[in-house]
Amino acid sequence: MNRAPRPSNRSGYLRWSTGIIAAIILLVCMVSLPRLQSYVQANNEEDAARSLRVLGRAGSPGDAPDLATWIAGNRSLRHRFLDARILEESGLLMQHGYLFSMYRSEGNATRFVAWPRSTPRTGQAAFALGESGVVQRHANTGGRWSGPGAGPEDSEIPPAEPGWQPWVIR
Repeated sequence: MNRAPRPSNRSGYLRWSTGIIAAIILLVCMVSLPRLQSYVQANNEEDAARSLRVLGRAGSPGDAPDLATWIAGNRSLRHRFLDARILEESGLLMQHGYLFSMYRSEGNATRFVAWPRSTPRTGQAAFALGESGVVQRHANTGGRWSGPGAGPEDSEIPPAEPGWQPWVIR
C-alpha cells in the first residue's frame, strides 16, 4: 500500500524563506522605481537644456522653415540630434521625452523652446533660449506645458512670462 509522503520540516522553511525573499524584492522595487523615474526626469531635463544651448551656438537657421529642416541641413546638429524624430502631426522635434520648436518674429532673433512630451513622466520643466544666449528654465509646476499641442507660445517665452530663471549647469 502506498502512502502519501510525510511533509518534511524543510518544506515549511522553504515557504517561509521564499516569502521573506519576495518581500525584500518588493521593498527594493518600491524604493528604487521612484528614484529611477526621478533620475530619468532629471536627465531628460538636463539634455533638453543642453540641446537648446547647442542650437544657440549653431548660428542662425537662415531660411529654414522649421527646426527639423535646419537640423537636417547642418552636419553638427544632425550629429547632436541623431536619435530625434519629427512628430508628423505637429512638425515638432522630439528627443529624450522633450519637444523642441523655434519661433521667429519680426525684428527679434530666433528663439528656441523645449518642453516635456508628458509631464511629469518625461520631465517637468520647460526651457527657452532667447537672443541673450542664456538658457532660461521655467519650473512648469502645474504641468501647463505638456505635449505636442501645449507648448509655450511665443508670447510666453522670457522675459514676457514670469517664472523664467537662468538655467545653471549641474
